Amino acid sequence: MKNLIRKIAQKYNYDIVKLNEFSQKKASEIVDVKVGKFIVKMPGNNPQISNYKKIPDMNFQLGRLSKLASDKYNNISIIDVGANVGDTIAIIKNYTNAQVIGIEGDDASYKFLESNVKQFENIILIKEFLSEENKSIKANLEKGGWNGTIIPNNEGNVDISFKTLDKTLQDLNLFNKNIKVLKTDVEGFDTIVLRGATEIIKQHNPILFFEYNRPNMKVINENGFSTMLSFKNYGYDKIVFFDNKGRFLLSTDLDNEEQLTQLHNYADGSNGMIGYFDIGLFHQSDFDIYSNFIKGETVINNSN
Repeated sequence: MKNLIRKIAQKYNYDIVKLNEFSQKKASEIVDVKVGKFIVKMPGNNPQISNYKKIPDMNFQLGRLSKLASDKYNNISIIDVGANVGDTIAIIKNYTNAQVIGIEGDDASYKFLESNVKQFENIILIKEFLSEENKSIKANLEKGGWNGTIIPNNEGNVDISFKTLDKTLQDLNLFNKNIKVLKTDVEGFDTIVLRGATEIIKQHNPILFFEYNRPNMKVINENGFSTMLSFKNYGYDKIVFFDNKGRFLLSTDLDNEEQLTQLHNYADGSNGMIGYFDIGLFHQSDFDIYSNFIKGETVINNSN
């Protein structure tokens, strides 16, 4: 009956999707989720359970991008900020055995992360919340254990200590790794984290792959647009957009501020068909990777 109702709805360009909302009962359940050729265990309230079920190759562009980087450079390290329970590490490991440095601050997610990455080689885990400066703040922590979201608040219910990514890697003697991909997915803090990684960016010129979530940025008063444009100062000149389902949307020059402004204005959450973007930024020295990446993603779009 459920499938019949969905088919009728889809005939009129609608769909029925089960919302994976938080509940303590679901949080205590453990679900095996297939991510490519690997199984990743997730708490039952993690929204990625239904996402991977509906779109099995969701966010696999990160794996394809990581492979291109590891094919070009020797012994690279890939940084995964906001590693959550390890599903993005699994995506990367579907394509390359390059070293992955996974960083996650949420207690519950980190426990799953530790367990899930035991099936992989060449992994370094760091438990840390990252920001643009080393500091401690009061905040409210929402969606803990499945999609941790930090909302700074002087009357918040938790004290959170932040470090910059630069300082984190320096303290652990990881700064001089051959860092060629830097991915962040931290619920609105992405451009903040990247501002705390300027020394890494200047020294290593990694491909930057990050979530651009305007609704979450608005809640914390983050101006991500100006930060995105600022990477021109570090030699980044190409930008690639994916929709929130991981489908390639378009590529352009970082100098094309009119088009970028239009895209920024469009993806504002519930008002449009695209809730947020995943964005890739490429240094001018990686035009070959950028070009091959676009060609490959275009082929995938044409085959669907």
